[in-house]
Amino acid sequence: MLTPQELVVAYHKKTKKQFGQHFLTSESILSSIANCVDLQEDDYVLEIGPGCGTLTSQLIARAGHVHAIEIDRDAAQFLRGQFVEKGLLTLTEGDALRIDLGEVLSESPRWKCAANLPYNVGTPIFFELTKYRDRFDKLALMFQKEVAERMVATTDDRKDYGVLSLMTHLYHDAYIAMELPPGAFSPPPKVDSALVVLEPIKESRIPDEDLRNLFIRVVKAAFQQRRKTISNSLKSLCKDKELVKQCLSNAGIDLKARAEVVEFDSFVALAKEFQAVL
Repeated sequence: MLTPQELVVAYHKKTKKQFGQHFLTSESILSSIANCVDLQEDDYVLEIGPGCGTLTSQLIARAGHVHAIEIDRDAAQFLRGQFVEKGLLTLTEGDALRIDLGEVLSESPRWKCAANLPYNVGTPIFFELTKYRDRFDKLALMFQKEVAERMVATTDDRKDYGVLSLMTHLYHDAYIAMELPPGAFSPPPKVDSALVVLEPIKESRIPDEDLRNLFIRVVKAAFQQRRKTISNSLKSLCKDKELVKQCLSNAGIDLKARAEVVEFDSFVALAKEFQAVL
């Protein structure tokens, strides 16, 4: 197979801004990304947005089967010539947010995922993958650094802590494995990047579906106007001010606190209080 640099050179088509194409060319970085998902010879690996295949080649060298999803017709054609026609890759051409991901994943009961995601759709793709978390053992996903920091933020990182942080924690154990400057990519993006490694929790941290759905509603309402106190923000969820105050007090949350200081477990406790009265 060609080296990452050779693949970029061989892919003579111009990268397309609408698809967020920024290719990694360092073999050491690409190798590190592949290593983050602990690939074994019999693993099935999903890659979204392979572009010209620089990460793809690393995945193929380690795993038993790689299935890539690529929206760009030119890139898909290039991947067919480099990998598919040689029996090294299964390729689905299309939008990862529109195709039947369940059908793709039907090839194997267990998967891993490694992807340098297009930043303009990185978060929606993350949530789409989360719907199938019971199929994945591990994921390594590249995001804009700002998004990655929000995903793993805690109440110690008040500026970044919010809905995305709590949703990530609800469904995964997650951490930032590496940070990359624009110069690591060709062409370089205008932002720094970060790789987030995620280990899905099959039934989530809130196994009860009704409580989990209410928790999500509570969290979204709490952060809807994050500069306000949580008691004021929750008016969109429940118009009874006294009931909101009572639920907050029962959950041990300061009525004057903002959502950015409320821990995950406290939001769970608050959702339980609302579940008992709504």
